[in-house]
Amino acid sequence: MIEHVLDLGNQLKKELETSTEFVVDSYKDLLIVGMGGSGVAGDVLKLVMNETTPINVEVRKAYGISKVTADRKPKCLFISYSGNTEETVEAVNDAIQYNLDWSVISSGGTLLDLALKHNKPYVKVPSGLQPRAAFGLMTKAVMHFVSSDESGKYLELCNQAGDYINEIIANQSENKLLEHALKISKEINTKSSVIYGGTPLTYLVAQRWKTQINENAKSKAFVGYMPEIHHNEILSWEANKKDSKNNYQLLFLRSPDENNKVKKRFEFTKEIIGDKVNISEIDNISTENIISNLFHLTLLGDLVSVYMAENLNIDPYNINSIEQLKKLLKG
Repeated sequence: MIEHVLDLGNQLKKELETSTEFVVDSYKDLLIVGMGGSGVAGDVLKLVMNETTPINVEVRKAYGISKVTADRKPKCLFISYSGNTEETVEAVNDAIQYNLDWSVISSGGTLLDLALKHNKPYVKVPSGLQPRAAFGLMTKAVMHFVSSDESGKYLELCNQAGDYINEIIANQSENKLLEHALKISKEINTKSSVIYGGTPLTYLVAQRWKTQINENAKSKAFVGYMPEIHHNEILSWEANKKDSKNNYQLLFLRSPDENNKVKKRFEFTKEIIGDKVNISEIDNISTENIISNLFHLTLLGDLVSVYMAENLNIDPYNINSIEQLKKLLKG
């Protein structure tokens, strides 16, 4: 898995195959449907578009499309790395039934077959990876669907971010980022991770850290959003303090772009619960390239999850429980 993590920069720079005469018509309302490692790319597109456009973006991670949503007549983007994710396939069939405008991102499977059959725009990503290992490719793919991007600005942001990622991991033997990731993985060890973000970007990455720790290290992880956690979760550290110290590692994903009051809240949180749980603080970069900012912190978390798997003698590729669940669902 480490080789896929270290390939994130190259994934962001890869030119992807698109449908013939690929065009994305303008829209004011976008519905994105995708699950797991594929669906997080939809979260990235929502983050970028919320920062740069007035377009309403909804990311759905469930079966189908409700009639209330369909009545809005949103543009739909369906994302499934395999092309066979049953929740997403059901949503495509609903879009066809409701006569909605839709597009697809996939490496093949049912989604790509439906796009070809109905002459819909698509971006095809290379096959052969587990979805979570294709995050760079899927991020590059979703940037094709910013309808106002006639100059290719967002695709170029991915290329620039790819160069940045490749540069910071070029010398692995003397790499501080890799050393930092190894240190964090040892701090977590067998504990459950609780990850707090304080901006839309760091909260999105916190969710990526969670799922990578879940899937690669087969370990428990949970997320929270500052300041929301101050209205509830901060109280959860009061009971059984010894258990918290021994069994949880609290991770703060920090950003120079935090609201000043959020900065204070992080500091006050350390004062209030620092004696109840061990806390690691992880700083992010802040540049004009939102994709670079996103992938700097993503790369660190991906490395942490892989190092955790190595420390715990866990196979990061093993997804037997997920495959068993799929078989049970098929009857």
